Amino acid sequence: MDVVDDYELTNKGLTISRHLLDNVGVGDEIDIITKDHMIIIKPKSMTDRVRGIVKKSNLTVEELDELYHISKGA
Repeated sequence: MDVVDDYELTNKGLTISRHLLDNVGVGDEIDIITKDHMIIIKPKSMTDRVRGIVKKSNLTVEELDELYHISKGA
C-alpha cells in the first residue's frame, strides 16, 4: 500500500482527485467499504481489472462479470 496526498479534507468531507482514481484503475463505478479505521475504494466490477488474466478464455465479458458476481454472492 502507498500513502498518498492527492486528496482534500474539509468540514464538508473528503475529496479524492480523479487523477488518483485513474492511476489505480478504479474506473467510474466504485464501491466504498469501511473497515476498522480504513476506507477502501474498489471497482464495482473486477472484470476490467482481470481481463488480461483471462484473455484466452472462451467466456464473454458479460459471462465473466456474471461469474464474478455469483462468486461474491451478489
